[in-house]
Amino acid sequence: MQDLLQSSQYCGLKGNSAFEAISTIRDVVAYAEVTRSPLCVLTIDFHGAFDNLSHEYVFEVLCKYSFSERFRKRMWNIYNNLTSSVQINGYRSCPFPIESSIRQGCPLSMILYAVCLNPLLCTLENSLRGLLMGRHRARTSVVANADDVTIFVTTPTDITKLQEAIQCFEAPSGARVNIQKSRAIAFGSWDKSIEIMNIPYNDTATILGFQIKNTVGESALASWTKTTAKMRAQAQEAYCRMLTLDKRI
Repeated sequence: MQDLLQSSQYCGLKGNSAFEAISTIRDVVAYAEVTRSPLCVLTIDFHGAFDNLSHEYVFEVLCKYSFSERFRKRMWNIYNNLTSSVQINGYRSCPFPIESSIRQGCPLSMILYAVCLNPLLCTLENSLRGLLMGRHRARTSVVANADDVTIFVTTPTDITKLQEAIQCFEAPSGARVNIQKSRAIAFGSWDKSIEIMNIPYNDTATILGFQIKNTVGESALASWTKTTAKMRAQAQEAYCRMLTLDKRI
């Protein structure tokens, strides 16, 4: 996975986690805030991300990325000729084939989805302008943690490239962008009148469990206020019990 997946994928890479992903997003927001650079942060939600992934697409990706025949055969044994039935009021329907979805709860599924999403991330990294940040001026245009995809649009000319990349991914994979659950947040000098894939603009969005708002300060306050409120409630509940001093601590 270390050699295969894009660096923008924070799931499946040793040493990476959701915390590094959210830190990267925070740094991008801070950079746009300080420099007043135009930036639109898109959080892309896919309809039933794991459920709609085509089995044909999965095996094609595994083949293109040169996974061993032994591994592909084992995956084929797991996913080939799957059927299911529906039982209502004691009556069971005839079996019908399942040609999409990867098993939720299976240890392989998260990595398998990351591999299948990799062509989209590669296209976005190569086509979008992104932001040049840090001492080494590394370009950042997308951050993903499994099926959570956050895209940084810095110029209106990138919108067409973004749409083409997503359409190219949707066609073979079976994935579909959920416009209602996707969000766009404007930072710096970005013009909110610019339409991106009909995704609505919002003042806040939840990314990997954290609240992202128009400034870093507002984002931190929104995220920590919720967290500290839960901690205070738990502490208060424990303090009200008849506990000894060591239990209260």
